[in-house]
Amino acid sequence: MLLTFFCASNVFAETEEDKCFNAFNELRGSYLKAENQMTVSVSNSSGMTLHRLLHIYKDNKSISYWENLNGEIRGYALKGDVGFDFNQDKEYAGPLTWHQTLIWDRLFNPDTKLNGFSCVLTGRTRVAGQRVSLIRLAPKDSYRYGYLIAKDDVSAMPVELAVLSPNSGIISKITVNSVSPVDGLNLDLSVFDNLNGHNFSDNKEGTNAFTNIWPELNIPKEYKLVETGEIEDNGVLVPYQLFSDGLTTFRVYKNAKTSVVIPALTNGTISILRKNSGDYEYAVVGEIPILFAESVLSELPRS
Repeated sequence: MLLTFFCASNVFAETEEDKCFNAFNELRGSYLKAENQMTVSVSNSSGMTLHRLLHIYKDNKSISYWENLNGEIRGYALKGDVGFDFNQDKEYAGPLTWHQTLIWDRLFNPDTKLNGFSCVLTGRTRVAGQRVSLIRLAPKDSYRYGYLIAKDDVSAMPVELAVLSPNSGIISKITVNSVSPVDGLNLDLSVFDNLNGHNFSDNKEGTNAFTNIWPELNIPKEYKLVETGEIEDNGVLVPYQLFSDGLTTFRVYKNAKTSVVIPALTNGTISILRKNSGDYEYAVVGEIPILFAESVLSELPRS
């Protein structure tokens, strides 16, 4: 009798998580093929910014245009996981940099793997006047962000995404304020044809996989080295290593030792941490909590 009860409990627990992931995958499928214009607000400790999100479906890919509506129009575009920054006033298109809204694109991309996350349906409520179901994605570790997603009960579309710190506090919130159709819009998608295969999204595994991780770094097992390179800083080439868990990314730079004026800084989900060790200054920059960044540099020898 005890064995029967134990097995039944396990089956029930697995079924609840499967139900949650099925609801999440339904949301991903609905968003993938949606064609809408949306006004989206992003709220964090730095304040609130408004964005225009244009989302369409073409060539079996999700295509997103994000435009910042606060001041000069500037944003980025993604087709699947390939993207670029743009500035319409300057007719500029260049490598994709970090944006607070990229977590929305990656999380709702059906190709993104959620390594080491559990899923829980936490109930129903109203967000922006819509009845929604709440889906919580929680990392099975103590250092990554978690996510609370409001899914519209009628359309199965995402209404709001809250990014949670490891202690479950809200770091950032992305909310859809209004939705309208895209019928009649004349979109120029030719810029995607000129990327020549470059992937600026920083979440592909396997790039430069032969390179060893710097031994002085403390990198969790969920994160893989996906890129190495150099950037120019005041005429000096600074090497970096890029890491990803398939959803979020961060870089570690190794520069000549300097006087660190501001060792740590956070802006929404983006953290920057600098630390001197020996003849070098290390900088961790990316979509991770500041305590996570500190852990990455925790094994550096003292200066």
